[in-house]
Amino acid sequence: MSVLCKLGGALFCICKGADSVVGSLCGQTFDGHSAGHLSTYSKLGFRTLAFASRPVSQAEFEEWQTKLSGALMDKQDKERAMARVAADMEHSLTLCGITAIEDKLQDGVPNAIVSLKAAGIRFWVLTGDKTETAVEIARACRLFTECTRLAFLINVESVEQAKEQLEAATKSLRDAAEGGLVLDGTFVSFAAESGELQRQLYQLAMSTSSCVACRLSPSQKRRLVELVRQYNASGVTLAIGDGANDVSMIQGAHVGVGIRGKEGNAAVLASDVVISKFRFLVPLLFCHGRRAYRRMAAFLGRNIVHALQAYRHRYW
Repeated sequence: MSVLCKLGGALFCICKGADSVVGSLCGQTFDGHSAGHLSTYSKLGFRTLAFASRPVSQAEFEEWQTKLSGALMDKQDKERAMARVAADMEHSLTLCGITAIEDKLQDGVPNAIVSLKAAGIRFWVLTGDKTETAVEIARACRLFTECTRLAFLINVESVEQAKEQLEAATKSLRDAAEGGLVLDGTFVSFAAESGELQRQLYQLAMSTSSCVACRLSPSQKRRLVELVRQYNASGVTLAIGDGANDVSMIQGAHVGVGIRGKEGNAAVLASDVVISKFRFLVPLLFCHGRRAYRRMAAFLGRNIVHALQAYRHRYW
């Protein structure tokens, strides 16, 4: 996410985002001091962000603004045109600093997850957080326990490396009593290029107790939801989230649940059902969901019986 602002008569492009993304826009990896702090914050379960900026001349801004106007008028592929214009501005940045934000769990989240897992519901956590942060939060939620053996599919740079990591993870979890899978956006991007990789990823993820996917873009979140729907046609998927980054995922699932919170109403407006706390997912599924399922089954059953009786009376 970037903004252009004027400070003291000078123009600046200021960008904030995940360290992996901001680092690539800076043209270099973070030094040991910054990387060390990022690692420390992540292992404590904090959500991290990096900030970077660069000065922009008036001539460059005017030229870029012309390109922006053209991209806004593009009727064929506006999204791609806007991405190209953004890339023209977001480059050669200088790191300004990093932040750590403590995102505390709501009351009752661990107990709710334990109850849902006991009912046979499988959990996939899809997040934009760093790997270390996502794993620590999964442990705090009791998705991963002390006995969970973790396999990682992260920092992938080629399809061949993705295949190697997938084979190693499969061997590692083959004899595990309780296994957990952790993957990131780099693996998902390469897996999207291979149908065989997608199939193997689904089979491995379904053989584990829980799957955590981190450093995902909104489109990658939806792609993983669609992956489950593709390889499990009889299953019902439910996506739950509270932010704008979760909208694509919520719309891609059979049932979308939005949590009304502090991150705006985008997820709420895109969902089928709205709740105010994550723990309310338990009564939503166990009570109201079960009753709605039985009522719908009874309604359809009666209609089918009446249709058969009418058909028999008419043609027999």
